Amino acid sequence: MKYNRVEAAKRIRTRRKELGLSSAEVADKIRRANHYYGDIERGTCGMSIDTLIELTEILDISSDYILFGKKTGNEISNVSRACRILKQWDERKQERAVDLMKYYLELDI
Repeated sequence: MKYNRVEAAKRIRTRRKELGLSSAEVADKIRRANHYYGDIERGTCGMSIDTLIELTEILDISSDYILFGKKTGNEISNVSRACRILKQWDERKQERAVDLMKYYLELDI
């Protein structure tokens, strides 16, 4: 698999349209200028890791799909799914989940 910025841009644009979002709405959600987001969708510029992560969450697709077109049968990212679930829980339950993840992954955060 090789990264192709123009193909990644097409996947981003297609998904945005599937969700019924305007490019201005996505630019606003990722807190970037409209022209910068437009350049991403045209494939005329790259994007930072931070922007990529924000796009995966907003467009509800995986980074593998954006970058490489890798389809796994379910392009919704695990991070997006986890965020949606956690947002539905109260603060105490969210803290428990984070503690469990830290323990399971042996993270020091």
